[in-house]
Amino acid sequence: MKMRTLRVAAAALLITVSGAACAENQTVDEAGGAATGPSANVTFGVGVDPAYSPIYLADQDKLFAAAGVNVTVTQFQEGTGGLDAILAKQGQVTASTESSLLNRATRGDIKGLAVFSQSPSFIKLVARSGINDVAAIKKYGVVPGTVNEYATNKVLAAKGISRDAVEFVKASPAEMPALLQRGDVDGYIMWEPWPSRGVANGGKVLLTSGDIGYVYNLVIGVDGAWYEANKDAAKKVVDTVGKACEQLTADAAKAGAVTEKAIKVPAAEAQNLLQGVECKVRDFTDEDLQRYTEIAKFQQDSKIVEKAADPATVMVRGVA
Repeated sequence: MKMRTLRVAAAALLITVSGAACAENQTVDEAGGAATGPSANVTFGVGVDPAYSPIYLADQDKLFAAAGVNVTVTQFQEGTGGLDAILAKQGQVTASTESSLLNRATRGDIKGLAVFSQSPSFIKLVARSGINDVAAIKKYGVVPGTVNEYATNKVLAAKGISRDAVEFVKASPAEMPALLQRGDVDGYIMWEPWPSRGVANGGKVLLTSGDIGYVYNLVIGVDGAWYEANKDAAKKVVDTVGKACEQLTADAAKAGAVTEKAIKVPAAEAQNLLQGVECKVRDFTDEDLQRYTEIAKFQQDSKIVEKAADPATVMVRGVA
């Protein structure tokens, strides 16, 4: 297996999109007495794609504040940025794929609290112009340690292709469309909007993750120690994301509008990209844990991690 690394765009760029007050602060009520303020101060890390629209909505419409939690939503180039912030003790809550969460859970105390988004079609394999068959892809763009790497392995396994028969080109998600256009990679399997960007650069979608038996989950993750000390606040965050999902399910156009405001993707495009995505907060199922165990084993077998995470202890059931 040949490995080649390209320059990675500046990662973990923080863009604070809402303010937060100190959790222990008290405010003075109209009668002049002390009134207890919001219950917790939370930094919530998210990625920059339409799948995070319920968190964008909860932030923009002040749903977290209404629930009594001070939340600062911070955007990262990748969903793993919020996980890394937790490991660095710079954040408490994040949203990421189950694959990324399991990866980072081997490095520190990170827990998953609930699934809030899932889809068999949001992650797509796009190939450069002139390639019409998966077997012709010899150079895959990969973002190490993310669901992209796991999904790439699923593609190869489904098509009976050895990992040693292809080359993996490391880059950031934002770099993939340009690499595809230049021919530096033959294809990549990625979450939106990067497949659509690749198509705009002359590429072609060959399959979706559902075609290879993978329905991705986006999971609300937390710092484990923080969660143990702030279970009520964590529950409020989860419930608030659930309410945001209910609003977006009732009004699909709203997802486009909040995404455009948050990350400058045109509303119509964002709404179109979210077709087939189920936005719903739910608890983990036995089927989820079985699939997560497969992901964790892949990460260990591929030497992405030294020891596989245990989904039964990483994912906290009963919160959603």
